[in-house]
Amino acid sequence: MAPGTAQGVAIHEEYKSAVAYLVDLDVTGPEPKATRIVAAADVGLCINPRGVQAQLQGCAVDALSTVFFAGNHIDNGTVRESSFSDFRYCRMRQTPPEISVHILSTSSHIGGVGELGYPAAAAAVANAYARASGTSPRSFPLFH
Repeated sequence: MAPGTAQGVAIHEEYKSAVAYLVDLDVTGPEPKATRIVAAADVGLCINPRGVQAQLQGCAVDALSTVFFAGNHIDNGTVRESSFSDFRYCRMRQTPPEISVHILSTSSHIGGVGELGYPAAAAAVANAYARASGTSPRSFPLFH
């Protein structure tokens, strides 16, 4: 990959399900930009594929947000953020144009999805950032 770009990969198993994320990240601009996110999940018997897709896409955006920007910041003992208007969450320009989700139905058991994707998505983003920037993040969010 070109200098300043990298891929991060992570997996997570929970609720009798498993998910993996691959994140392509570009750190050459003023802010990191995910250029591609791909998720693959084995949820057993998938009852609602569109719901699983939406959940795993949302987890990817949550992960980008919390790794890079989102969080409560304390200034002199007071929380800086008072409402959603000043809470830094990813905007459209900071997310890839498409987040691909591949769903596997490998058995008849029904696995959970819920927040299944968030740990793997956040780890994949952090891994991509570490490789692209050459630094190992130790606290989040990276940009206050």
